[in-house]
Amino acid sequence: MTAPLALVTGASGFVGSHIVDELLRRGARVRCLVRATSSRRWLEGKDVELADGDVCDPEGLDAAVSGADWIVHAAGLTHAPSAVEFHRVNVLGTEKILSAALRASPSPKRFVYISSQAAAGPSRDGAPVTEDQPPGPVSVYGGTKLAGEALVMGAADRLPVVAIRPPTVYGPRERALLKYFRAVKCHVRPYLGGARPFSVVYAEDHARAVWAVLTGDRAPGQIYFVGGPDVTTYQEMGSAIAHAMGTWAVRVPIPMAALQAGALLGELAGSLTRRAPFFSREKFREITAGDWTLSSRKIRVELGWTHATPLEDGVRATAAWYREAGWV
Repeated sequence: MTAPLALVTGASGFVGSHIVDELLRRGARVRCLVRATSSRRWLEGKDVELADGDVCDPEGLDAAVSGADWIVHAAGLTHAPSAVEFHRVNVLGTEKILSAALRASPSPKRFVYISSQAAAGPSRDGAPVTEDQPPGPVSVYGGTKLAGEALVMGAADRLPVVAIRPPTVYGPRERALLKYFRAVKCHVRPYLGGARPFSVVYAEDHARAVWAVLTGDRAPGQIYFVGGPDVTTYQEMGSAIAHAMGTWAVRVPIPMAALQAGALLGELAGSLTRRAPFFSREKFREITAGDWTLSSRKIRVELGWTHATPLEDGVRATAAWYREAGWV
């Protein structure tokens, strides 16, 4: 039998490239939608088909989805210079690739939307957030991911759709936590104070969850949180990073006022360079909104997925990759 063909948007990025790796490992054929300006670094040497296109541009999307058994929509912005840009990519881009999927004949057997815990918002009353709670995003990013999710789930009567809401995804190739690893290498461990529980998921475990929702009979029409471990803390994560880096680091508390000033400076630098700021008032709002913990019980019970990578192992593998790549 011919292996299923999966179209992956955002395939050249951190999360998308790990999804590509998992699909190939499972024996699927993979077609990657990549923009002309996108780096192919994480796709080089892999047995994939490249389709030039952009989810924000309808031209070429019909050809990209043609013949695809599965579509994994992982393209999106986590940082943007404006709310308009967040909306253009995360909402309108989702609408365009979804429309192409709905036009396809035969129709895809599964459409998976990579959403975010930000679409649901922070934890409430100290309890991990679950799928049956009403979402409450606290940032423009979270609001646009929720809007994209709503578009996808609204097509459930015409297409077998699924949404995954991961928390912070970490692992090899990831750049957001890289700054923390570099700080620890310099013997500094930034600390926001308090226990501050939050959830994370290792990139390979997240990719396995994508496979689970692509192949699970109970997945269509569902939304799943995917985290593993479900809960960690800044203290635990910082200790794991210092141990993986084989060094010592002094814990340095970061006052909220300093974070807020950093957010303003980040936005100023972004406006001067015309690039999306890494840290902004949007991210500050998310950090200070509360705890960011989730429960993965639903996907464990319904699809049998579980995270296979303990935090210490994932951080150690990430540090080893960073060293080999010359990033730290």
